[in-house]
Amino acid sequence: MPGIYPYLSPNCKKDGIDVTSYVRSQVPLEIWLPDIFFYSVMDVNQIKEMIKIYPNGSMFWSRHLIVSFPEPQMNFKQYPLDRQNFSIVLQSFAHDSTTLSMSFVSNAAVALLTNPQYKTPLIYLNQLWIYQSYSGFIINKASPSPANPSRKFSTAYINLAFQRQKMGIVLRLALPVTVFVVIVGFSFWTSLDMRVDVTLQMILVISALYLVISQVIPFVGYFTIMDNFITLVFIALSLQIAVHFLTLTIEKTTEAHPFNAVFNLFMDFMFRLVWIPLSMLVFIMFFDMYEPTILAGMITITVVTVVVNIFKMGKICGVFENAIYRLREKFSIYDKEEDEFKKRLLVPTDFELFVLRQTKNFYRDESDNSAPVYQRTPSVSTKANFSMNFPDFSVITEQLRKYFVGTNRRELTDTEDVLTFDNDNQM
Repeated sequence: MPGIYPYLSPNCKKDGIDVTSYVRSQVPLEIWLPDIFFYSVMDVNQIKEMIKIYPNGSMFWSRHLIVSFPEPQMNFKQYPLDRQNFSIVLQSFAHDSTTLSMSFVSNAAVALLTNPQYKTPLIYLNQLWIYQSYSGFIINKASPSPANPSRKFSTAYINLAFQRQKMGIVLRLALPVTVFVVIVGFSFWTSLDMRVDVTLQMILVISALYLVISQVIPFVGYFTIMDNFITLVFIALSLQIAVHFLTLTIEKTTEAHPFNAVFNLFMDFMFRLVWIPLSMLVFIMFFDMYEPTILAGMITITVVTVVVNIFKMGKICGVFENAIYRLREKFSIYDKEEDEFKKRLLVPTDFELFVLRQTKNFYRDESDNSAPVYQRTPSVSTKANFSMNFPDFSVITEQLRKYFVGTNRRELTDTEDVLTFDNDNQM
């Protein structure tokens, strides 16, 4: 064969002679070809091949193959933020490392094909995965045989790293759930009897949505990030229902225990302040959605929520004034009551005693400093942080007495009307 090269054109000397047709003919040209194969493949289809021989005796063999690999063992714990590795292993079937040694051309294990129209590698046009990087190495893998215990094969490993395109999955599946959770947060601005119904309706909606989500996410035996997020949402909504029931229960006892109204209002204030921003923060942290537009929306909603609740602070102060006054009146009635049965109905709780002791400096007694705090004349202290304008004590005392010993609902309504402070003027 080398004797014909002087008679060929310079291009043939440089590019070699294509002998593919001779090798694959009915009477093939006897040329040794390496028996390289892929590990763990389902199907291999050869589209094209080319065999060339160069003047120095070297040979070039190129094949265009379409190879079908089985689905790799993926770990979906981080779904939809998961990163997956796809491995390719090549090795000779019959020739060990003493006969065949593999190496990468120009030390590059992977060369990406480029689309001439878009001038970008075709792999970047994938609709589901984002190609990140590759790594490749060659080792002499031990494969002993009975005849040759020290036999080794030259084996090439190529690893391709991909990241799932999360944006479409998160916006279609997780964002609607977050929106429903935010809607539940707005229930704290509604009446108490509507809050449980709103939360239950949102739980049913999210449950129906999760049935749809479960059909498109990987069904595996462990929890993914998406599963953890949905579980956290159900836990949060269940706890919110418990909070609503607790609020309703406490609301029914505000007549007997006036300071419960302050507790209810403060609990509403805290949930209004943190629920919506915290819901958005959990969504951002779970799915790594640190996009400028999403962060800007979260900051805007947080600022608006804080500002709106700051303007509600005056209402809390007004309810606090009202509760302390009614608490003092309750203790005054309890101290004067002679009927043991009726007195047991007015027994103060430890918390009410604690509140009374902590607020005693809000008043000064101009007549008797030795009297109990609930019997002192109500007057504004110079140390007070807010003013307390009380109505006529005699009228309120009589009506509270009627209420606590068990009068009809009309007398209770009258009592509530008298005990309502003119807080709007104070704030």
